[in-house]
Amino acid sequence: MEHLRKFVKKLRHLLFGTYARGFISTYLLVMLIGTMLLKLPLSVQPGVDFAWIDAMFTAASALSVTGLTTIVVRDTFTIFGQTVLILIIQFGGIGLIMMIAMFWLVVRKRIGFKQRNMIMTDQNQLSRKGIVRFIRNVIIMIFFIEGVAFLMIGTYLFMAGYFPIDEAFFQAFFLTISLFTNAGFDIAPNNDSYMMFANDYFMQSIGMGLIFLGAVGFWVLAELKEWTLAKFSKKKYEFSLYVNIVVIMYLLLWIGGAIGIYMLEYDKFLSDKSIIEGIFYAMFMSITTRNAGFSTMDVNDFSSTTQVLLMGLMFIGASPNSVGGGIRTTTFLVIILSILSFARGHSDVLIKGRKIKDETIHKSFVTMIASASLVLFVLFLVSFFEPHSTSVLAFEVTSAFGTTGLSLGVTEELGSFSKLVISLLMFIGRMGVLALLLIFRPKEKKRGLVQYPETDIIVG
Repeated sequence: MEHLRKFVKKLRHLLFGTYARGFISTYLLVMLIGTMLLKLPLSVQPGVDFAWIDAMFTAASALSVTGLTTIVVRDTFTIFGQTVLILIIQFGGIGLIMMIAMFWLVVRKRIGFKQRNMIMTDQNQLSRKGIVRFIRNVIIMIFFIEGVAFLMIGTYLFMAGYFPIDEAFFQAFFLTISLFTNAGFDIAPNNDSYMMFANDYFMQSIGMGLIFLGAVGFWVLAELKEWTLAKFSKKKYEFSLYVNIVVIMYLLLWIGGAIGIYMLEYDKFLSDKSIIEGIFYAMFMSITTRNAGFSTMDVNDFSSTTQVLLMGLMFIGASPNSVGGGIRTTTFLVIILSILSFARGHSDVLIKGRKIKDETIHKSFVTMIASASLVLFVLFLVSFFEPHSTSVLAFEVTSAFGTTGLSLGVTEELGSFSKLVISLLMFIGRMGVLALLLIFRPKEKKRGLVQYPETDIIVG
């Protein structure tokens, strides 16, 4: 009995010894529960062969709000199974720790120091200050946005004649959550993703709006609520520097990506399309690389050069503390500013007249290098076991890391080992590389008692 107690204590320390470990272990536990729920006979259509590895892959893809799938959701799952899947997506998109915090707020339970630290880790916050107000504002905004979008989409799908009223609102329920969380899952007939709305600019506009609000970051939503309240009470309110930077960076990548796609495909895929069609194709496909995974056309129809551009956008991903993955937009910005600062001979990296902390610059380069190394390592493993071309697999792996869900159509053909590796990559992409690295850090920093002499190494 004593040996069992010691084993449980060691296991608990291993899994929950630090906030980062507890954060990751909690998500892994939910992923396993999601796998079992999706494998229930009640969840699967009669006569459908749904293997455990596919259940785990689907649960990992849903929890990481990626959208890569080895099955056709509509043909595999019953209504119950589809509901389970969209609830996993909602949990994964909002953040499990945020959902738990929301429950604490509803039952009026005090959020303690430990719980605040877990929320801080989950949402990539810099401080515990104002964390409860932040959660409350974000949760209100999320359910307000999803509620309004659900009513608009459900009514439109019925009035426009896409579906009868009951299916129209279930489609709206599924689509709203999947779009806002940038999950990329759909239950459209014939597994059409967003292609059935390729010429429906109303649905595309709503889709892009939901993708933007989900991927731009929860801090933006929290301040948007404060700004709205200030407007109603006729008070002055200024968005923080961080929110301004995040929104501008997001818009620059979105618009820049759209321009790039339009120019590269002007005489190819878009050659027989009108200007309006071309703009909407480019805008939608650019924003979907922010981790949404929906598509209004087959990505295989794009040239290989455009596919490389999409891979770059997927690798960058969404904003921090949002529903998306990737290295994050602000990481990319800090790296670019650091390179420009070094090239100009400046000792400090500045933004809007303020110096970026050295630790932030260090974290950004660690994130970039660790992420690129991880993607290359997974690509190496998958390419060893799969017969597909390296370029096709590179697209699949980058999409998994960026939790995007775009695919060149090989996901269903992957072997069990590749599915397992890509499931882990989707999980890491959602958690963030920094969160993964933090599991190796002890609970308390060890202060060195010895000061070592400096040395120099030739680099570059």
